[in-house]
Amino acid sequence: MKLKLTFVFFCFALISFSQSRSVIIDSLRQVVKTTTNDTIKASAYGRLAWLNISTDIDMAKAYVDSSRSLFKAIKHEKGIAISNYREAVMHRVSGNYKEALEAMQAYMNYVESVQDTLNIANGFYQKGAIYSLQGNYQESLEQYFNTLNLYETLGDSTGIGFTLNSIGIVYKNLKKYPEAIESYEKALAIHEERNDLNDLANVYNGLGSVYVEKGKPDKALDYFLKTLAIDKQINNNWGTAKVSKNIALIYMDKKDYLKAEEFLQNAYKIQQDYNYDAELAETLTQLSTLYRLTGDVKQSESYLNQAFGHKVPNKKVYQDLHLQSYNFYNALGNYKKALQHYESYTTYKDSIFNEDNLKNINALEFQFETEKKDKAILQQKLQLEQSDNALQKKRTQYNYMTAIAIFFLLSALLTWFIYQQRQKRKDQEILTLKREHQIKTLETLIEGEEKERLRIAKELHDGVNGDLSAIKFKLVSLQEMNNKVIDEAVEMIDKSCQQVRAISHNLIPPTLESFSLVEATEMFCQNVNSIHKPKIEFQFIGDDIVLGKKAEVNIFRIIQELVANSIKHAEASEINVQISHRGHAIFISVEDNGKGFDVNAIKQEGIGLKNIRSRVEFLNGELDIMSNEQGSSFTVEIDTTQID
Repeated sequence: MKLKLTFVFFCFALISFSQSRSVIIDSLRQVVKTTTNDTIKASAYGRLAWLNISTDIDMAKAYVDSSRSLFKAIKHEKGIAISNYREAVMHRVSGNYKEALEAMQAYMNYVESVQDTLNIANGFYQKGAIYSLQGNYQESLEQYFNTLNLYETLGDSTGIGFTLNSIGIVYKNLKKYPEAIESYEKALAIHEERNDLNDLANVYNGLGSVYVEKGKPDKALDYFLKTLAIDKQINNNWGTAKVSKNIALIYMDKKDYLKAEEFLQNAYKIQQDYNYDAELAETLTQLSTLYRLTGDVKQSESYLNQAFGHKVPNKKVYQDLHLQSYNFYNALGNYKKALQHYESYTTYKDSIFNEDNLKNINALEFQFETEKKDKAILQQKLQLEQSDNALQKKRTQYNYMTAIAIFFLLSALLTWFIYQQRQKRKDQEILTLKREHQIKTLETLIEGEEKERLRIAKELHDGVNGDLSAIKFKLVSLQEMNNKVIDEAVEMIDKSCQQVRAISHNLIPPTLESFSLVEATEMFCQNVNSIHKPKIEFQFIGDDIVLGKKAEVNIFRIIQELVANSIKHAEASEINVQISHRGHAIFISVEDNGKGFDVNAIKQEGIGLKNIRSRVEFLNGELDIMSNEQGSSFTVEIDTTQID
C-alpha cells in the first residue's frame, strides 16, 4: 500500500501556534519511536525539524538530517526535495547564505521537473529572502515578484500576505518608505483577516522599522511591542530576539540606556544560545554602540571585535558595523582607523544603492553588444556561403578519408576495450569465487563449532549434571550420620551443579531461541555475574536490532568470547558490555579495568581471539583493540547491509 504525503510550506511563517505546538511535538516523537514505516518516520522527523527552526536551530538541523537520510534510503525523491527546502531555510536563519542558495536550488530542480506550481512559488520566495539578506535587492525583488504572481494565480492569500511583507522589507532597506508602508499595509489587511499570528508579528515589526527610519519612534515602539507580545505567545525565539534589538534601539535614541541594555542583552543571549549568527553580528554592533554611548570603551571595543568575528555575508550588517567602528575610533581620536572604517562604510553603502543601476546598465550593454555581434555573424555567414560551393568537393573527399581513418581507429579501440573488459570480468569472477570459498569455509567452521557446543552442553547437562545429582542424593541419605565432611561434600556438589548448568547454558543459550540478541546478551551478563567475581554491567543504546539467527548467534558468541577473555586474563573488578544500533551500524564494545596488555607485543593469538576474528570476518565487520595499564577495550563495528 502506497502512502501519499501532503507537505504544506509556509515560507517565512515558521510556527503560528503555541499551546498545541508542544502536543504536536510529543505526538511526532512518539511516532518516530513506534513506527516501523520509514516513510512515516522520515516525514515525522521533517515536521519536527520545521517545528524547531525558530526555537532550537541545532535540534532542527539534527531532525532534518535524520529525515533526509531515511528518504534517501527509500529513494523518495519528493521527501529528499522537501529536506533540501528545510535545510535551505535553516541555513538562511543561521546566516549561511551560500549553502542556503545551493540547497534551495536542489529543491527547485525537483519541483520544476514535476511542475509543482505552489512549491515553485515557495522556492522563489526563499531565494528572494536570501538575496535580500545578502543585500542583493534587485535580485531579491525579481524573485519576490515571481512569487507574488504565482500565489495570485493560485489564489493563496497567506502566500500573498507574507510575500508583500518581504517586499516591504526590501523597499525599507532601499529607503523607499511610501512603497514599503503600502506593501506592509496590504499584507497587514490579509493577515489580520486570517489571524495569522506569526505573519502579523512580521508585518508589525516591519512597520515599526519603517517608522524608526522616518523619525517617529513612539509609533515604531507601539508596533514593536505588538510584535514582541505575539512572538512570546507563539514561542518564536528568533523573532523575540529580533524585535528586542529593535526596541533597544528606540530606548537608545531616548537615552534610556538601562532599558536598551536589558533588551539588547536579551536578544544577544537568545541569538547566542540558538546560533542565529545572521542576526548576532547586528546585535553585537548595537551593543558596541550602547557601551560607547555610556562611556564603557573597553566593553564597546570587545563587542565590536566580536561582531567582526562573525563572517555574515550581509552587506547591510557590514555597512552598519563599519559606521559604528568609524564612530568608535573617531570618539577615541584614532582618526586613521576611523577614516578606514568610514571608507568601508561608504563602499558598502554605494554597493547597496548603486548595484541595481549597474545591473540595468550591464543588461543594456549586453543587449547592444549581442545585436552588434549578430550583425557581424550575419555578414560572415554570407561570405562563407559564397565560398562554400568552391570548397564542397574538397571537403567531401577529405570527409571520406577522415571517415575511413576514424573507422579503423574506432575498430582498434573497440577491440582493445572488449579485451580489457573480458580480462576485468575474469579477474572479478576469480575474486568472487575466492570470497565465496572463504565464506563457505567460515560457515562450515562456525556451524561445526555450534554443533560441538551443543553436544558438549547436552553431555554436561544430561551426563555430568545427572551423575552429580545422583551422588548428592546418596550423600544426603548419609547425612543422618551428622558427618560434617558429608555436609560439605553436598554443598560442593550443589555449587558444581550450578556451574555445570551455567556452562551448559552459555555453550548453547536457550535465550537466543526465544528472545532477541539484546535480551539474550542481558541474560548472559546476569548469569555470568552470579558465578564470577568481576561485576558485569550491560547497556543497550539505539534502535531495535532485527537480524537473522545466524548473525545473532555469531554476535552473541563474540560477546561471550570477549567477556571470557576479560574474566580469565584481565584480573578486572568491572566489565562493561555495550551494544549500540544506529541506522545500518551496530557497535559492540567490551571494556574492563584490568591490568591490560601490550597489543603490539602479541606474537601468537589464542584460540579465543582467533575465534572472535573469524566471526567478525564472517559478518564483514571490523575489530579494534585498545589496551593500557588502566584496562582493555574491544570494539566491533558491523554494517548490517554487508551481512551476507
